[in-house]
Amino acid sequence: MSETLRHEFNQWALDGRGEALESHHRSFVEQTIPLMELQRRDRILEIGCGEGWASRLLASLAPEGLVVGIDVSDEMIRNARAKSTSHENLLFVWAGAEQIPWQEHYFTRALCVESFYYFEEPERALREMHRVLAPGGTLWIVNHLSKENEHSLRWAPELKVPVQILSAAQYQELFEHCGFADFSHRMLPDHSPSQENSDRLFRTAEEMRRFQELGALLLSARKPE
Repeated sequence: MSETLRHEFNQWALDGRGEALESHHRSFVEQTIPLMELQRRDRILEIGCGEGWASRLLASLAPEGLVVGIDVSDEMIRNARAKSTSHENLLFVWAGAEQIPWQEHYFTRALCVESFYYFEEPERALREMHRVLAPGGTLWIVNHLSKENEHSLRWAPELKVPVQILSAAQYQELFEHCGFADFSHRMLPDHSPSQENSDRLFRTAEEMRRFQELGALLLSARKPE
């Protein structure tokens, strides 16, 4: 587990920044969920769950299944558990993406929202996701920070930890190298409120409009049967 990421996102949780992430990311998740074709008994893994808002949403859509959220930040996990006591089919585990503490071939769906570019070992993380997915299970990754949205790259210097930003073509090569099939990608427009520092990062209203219009890169793939 990365102590660098743990320390950084523990600080986010202590500063109250974890709670604000929902307003920035919810529109992308709401666009992704219909594509996931969730079933009531799905077993869903959320990687990089933060304080668990998306996991709670998924748990409500799979009431006869199970949702497991993992995060490298133990402070985020602590907050997620405190906010999720009303959900009986939801649990949170403190863990990094590169070593998921779960049995193989278990989850029918996996979701990773705005976390993948932080992983220090993306190939190892992707292989772990492949390992814990059941045959036929699908993986969904949302990255607002991507080469497909050149305006998003202005956020990278604002972050206090390194990020690894790939193109859609590079992601496809990585996914296929890790055993996934049926890779696809699309852009999800950003319908969220304007984010902090946007006036400083974007010189004109047109740049800001283009940033939101391009939105986030959604990656999806399937573990072969």
